[in-house]
Amino acid sequence: MASYNYIPRGVEGYAFDETLIGRHMVFLAGPRQVGKTRLARQWLEKRQYSLLYFNWDDIATRRAYLSDNRFFESPARSLGIRDPWIVFDEIHKRNRWRDILKGAYDLFGEEFRFLITGSARLDLFRRSGDSLVGRYNLFHTMPLSLGEVAHERRASCFLEETDYERLCQIFEKEISRSLNPEIVESYESLLRYGPFPEPFLKQNDRFCRKWHQDYISLIVREDLRDISRVMELDKVENLLFLMPSRIMLPLSMPSLARELEVAHTTVKGWLEQLKRLYILFPVSPWTRKISRSLKKEKKWYFLDWYYAPDGAARLENMVATYLHRACFAMTDMGYGNYSLHYVRTLDKKEIDFLVVRDNCPILA
Repeated sequence: MASYNYIPRGVEGYAFDETLIGRHMVFLAGPRQVGKTRLARQWLEKRQYSLLYFNWDDIATRRAYLSDNRFFESPARSLGIRDPWIVFDEIHKRNRWRDILKGAYDLFGEEFRFLITGSARLDLFRRSGDSLVGRYNLFHTMPLSLGEVAHERRASCFLEETDYERLCQIFEKEISRSLNPEIVESYESLLRYGPFPEPFLKQNDRFCRKWHQDYISLIVREDLRDISRVMELDKVENLLFLMPSRIMLPLSMPSLARELEVAHTTVKGWLEQLKRLYILFPVSPWTRKISRSLKKEKKWYFLDWYYAPDGAARLENMVATYLHRACFAMTDMGYGNYSLHYVRTLDKKEIDFLVVRDNCPILA
């Protein structure tokens, strides 16, 4: 599989669509090291105004703000172009970052466009009351997809079809077409190395193994501590080590709690935090009675299927990840509220995945 300096991302096709976002700021959230910064810099480079990239981890950017809270205005105006994009990367790590963005947008929202990139905290803040309501659109940058690495860009997705017969016709056409060798090669590489850009592009087993080991430790030791009050970090790591053997199965919280020697409510809380950090995601059982679905056991998958065991579990995890990201993308694009579920009958017969739009099943 050939390496590329930059792999264009699917989110670029709609996150900057003015018919969807209007004049709002664009927020790009997603997992750490998924390529958000590279996407932002590439977006500016294509328009030949790379000087409008400001990383708030850089002390020079913070000093510039302290001396002049409109420090970005002069470089933007010097370009002499209409509606230049300004990127604020990692600004969510700064105190009062929402007020900084609110002030910038209220002053310059009609003259400049703003792209804000960040990870878990950027996605998390919208759950609470904030001063940016009505000023931004949030989109998700997910790990690499098969279409992205094979450079097969689609203008639309069959899941957006509202006519069910038409949806079925397009789906049948999609699954019956022959696959070219590049797609097959890309699939095999993704299954082997996982969907994160760095290990995928490196294509080296030792590097990939080391990268994935360090990534889990980094997320737990830094990001989890940053967004939560979890203190038992060793046990959270042990939880992640226990999860691969539970892929494909409804997760028993009491059983997991006994192994970790904590309360099952504690395990539930840890899983929710790992979901916010884009390490794991749940697939709930489908039922029209929400109260019943909350009582049933969810399945949990890794966003990066590399952590799932080889074989059937990894393949199912890969499919789950793609359907999960498709639901994210379709919701982000405004086609409806999409979610992913599974179906299990009382006699243990099961449908692995069910895509639901606005509380109505559309694809099993």
